[in-house]
Amino acid sequence: MSARTDQIVAYQHPDLSGVLLCREHGDGWAGLIPLTSGDIPHGGFCSWGSADMHVCGRALSAKRPPQ
Repeated sequence: MSARTDQIVAYQHPDLSGVLLCREHGDGWAGLIPLTSGDIPHGGFCSWGSADMHVCGRALSAKRPPQ
């Protein structure tokens, strides 16, 4: 899959099922899978962070907001 940069709404970890990152936290990380809104039709939430830190939790909308 090859998505244009402006179509990417989230990134998925290749080995950890269900781990999604928003564009802010996923941009630039090698090995993450770029996703478009069609790849996550029901949306999701950014899981960046840890138990010791604040978790992002940003909603990853299935529909891209107007620009």
